[in-house]
Amino acid sequence: MNWLSILLAMLGSLASSPQLHWVGVLGGLDKERAAAFSAGDPALLDQVYARESSGREADAAAIRAYARRGGRVTGAELILLSCRLDDSTPQRVRLVVVDRLDAARVVWADGSSRSLPQDLPTKHLITLVRTTDGWRIGD
Repeated sequence: MNWLSILLAMLGSLASSPQLHWVGVLGGLDKERAAAFSAGDPALLDQVYARESSGREADAAAIRAYARRGGRVTGAELILLSCRLDDSTPQRVRLVVVDRLDAARVVWADGSSRSLPQDLPTKHLITLVRTTDGWRIGD
């Protein structure tokens, strides 16, 4: 997640201080997720998702599918358009988020690349869970 998207999320949702905190947490998790795609390494998703998260399994499957064909995805950062705190406890936070994928590309083993289809803004309900390693995306 780039700084511009964070700023847009802050301004666009007129978020209170707790919501701004969660924008930062999501930004950090998104950076780690993009790094996992760029490296073609699903093990890096442990820095993003809680164990056995359905999101982790979906992302890991996508990374492995590209790797099997000799590719990896670069630029897979999300542009956060809005973020609203829906519910929270000390161990779990639920956020309503609208985001879209930035201009991602597939880079193939021979050095060639191609753009992935343009993403549209999508609304998500994201649950963050507190783990011994910090906040992670959970179910």
